[in-house]
Amino acid sequence: MSDFSTVQAAVDSIAAGEVIIVVDAEDRENEGDFICSAEKATPEAINFLIGGRGQFCAPLLPEVARRLGLVPVVETNTAPLGTSFLTPIDHRSGKTGITAEERCRTVRAMAEPTSSAGDFVRPGHVHPLLAKEGGVLRRAGHTEATVDLCRMAGLAPVGVLCEILDSKGARATRDQLLAVAARNNLKIISIEQLIAYRRVSEKLVSRIAQANIPTRDYGDFTIIAYEVKFEKQQPLVLVKGQPDQAEAPLVRLHSSCFTGDLLDSLRCDCGSQLQMALKVIDGEGCGVLVYLPQEGRGIGLVEKIKAYELQERGLDTVEANQALGFKADMRDYGVGIQILKDLGLRKVRLLTNNPKKIDAFIYDGFDLQVVDQVPIVAPANPHNARYLSTKREKLGHKLPAG
Repeated sequence: MSDFSTVQAAVDSIAAGEVIIVVDAEDRENEGDFICSAEKATPEAINFLIGGRGQFCAPLLPEVARRLGLVPVVETNTAPLGTSFLTPIDHRSGKTGITAEERCRTVRAMAEPTSSAGDFVRPGHVHPLLAKEGGVLRRAGHTEATVDLCRMAGLAPVGVLCEILDSKGARATRDQLLAVAARNNLKIISIEQLIAYRRVSEKLVSRIAQANIPTRDYGDFTIIAYEVKFEKQQPLVLVKGQPDQAEAPLVRLHSSCFTGDLLDSLRCDCGSQLQMALKVIDGEGCGVLVYLPQEGRGIGLVEKIKAYELQERGLDTVEANQALGFKADMRDYGVGIQILKDLGLRKVRLLTNNPKKIDAFIYDGFDLQVVDQVPIVAPANPHNARYLSTKREKLGHKLPAG
């Protein structure tokens, strides 16, 4: 993303009332939108923005929707990505509401904290979109990105967006969007960047419970339950000794695996890795195991069992996930890294064979350094030999050849 701007540069542009471009994932809508704040909107900016030729919309938070009396346009939302359209409106002072100046007047009034439902007529030409609380950390859409950027710029959490189409009416490609940004001197960022930025700059985890837990084979640990802001997941942490006092304690970021961890399934090496990690941490008398609820590389237990069924028909673990419509590996380690930061760690030795975990520390911008990658290779068996070779050959895990 060397051609992309920084998130801070985009926030500064929003604060200055400028238009920017935001793109989403190529495997999502693969779309770029013009975005600006409603509070700082000008007729000139709105006129430029609607030149994107997509739908002219105004993302906002639920509290604003309630104040303005805006309700969903349908009772049951069946849109593929759940885009939440609300009652279209115009400001009551307009004639038809369609001009750039009238639409500007409407969105600026929407951003006013004293505005009410009576200030607008309906239906109109501005389409409000309901953003989820928590923004892109809850839903990786342009709706949420718009509200996040306005909030981060210190402005009212109401924005304006318009999808960018090419000259033939199709979605503009990444190359076309970059050319538009360069030609008009606009900042351009991705929603992926914004998610990573927020994970680093905002504290999302907090402790909700803590107790001592003696184990049969691995000695005594402190178990800590965390909650994650804006998310339903509740990660668990096992802490041995005082890792915050160690130079670089052993750390394992372990994704949950019901079949491997609890049933000791032979189809994977997860349970073996969990046991090996606890054993080596106990041997050192200091370390941390973060247990992340990311079953089946992020697809969930039921979908993982469906993937197992596909593997029994001949697919490998990557092909099975993809056949179900998922990426090969959907896990995210940002929450785990935040937990390590909350525990006071600055340097760690990471127990893993997965280079993606190392990359998470590098690319996510956390002030936490991996000083050593400690392999944790479980013995193969006839049931997981193909699984391990697929992890090595397709996912880049550092595993010995079978």
